[in-house]
Amino acid sequence: MASPAKPAKPEPTAPLPDASRVAAEVLSVVPDVMNAIRMGMRGNLDAGLSVPQFRCLGFIGRHAACSISDVAGFLGVTLATASSMVDRLVRADYVSPTTAQADRRRTELRLSAEGKSLLDGIRRGARADLAKTLSDASPADLAVVMQGLAILKARFVHD
Repeated sequence: MASPAKPAKPEPTAPLPDASRVAAEVLSVVPDVMNAIRMGMRGNLDAGLSVPQFRCLGFIGRHAACSISDVAGFLGVTLATASSMVDRLVRADYVSPTTAQADRRRTELRLSAEGKSLLDGIRRGARADLAKTLSDASPADLAVVMQGLAILKARFVHD
């Protein structure tokens, strides 16, 4: 006579992660993702544009009407260094400086049409590089990544 079959043991479920564990994973993974993004951006840079100049353009594109002081703070450089960089970008016709209406001593920086076009092209190339890296992930995995990004965006992206 055959012995009765034992009921299958349920698979152990992993404990739900807490905020500290998630924070540790974010700190572990995000630098690698950022490195891939940087490499994609660098690989698509115009020959005459340095990485710091690209970062400057990106900042101005995200913060229209910013000042040279804002650029210096973002890049972690002196005001003189930021001013020199912005001057080169203005001469290349990538940035348009205007005098602020509220304070005539303040210069506001905006991307010119050429600067916006250049930045858009670099980003398109980097996006294509990232898409290639993600292309073999399953649709379900991509959906999970999108859900995670939506959660991060809700907590970290502010106007």
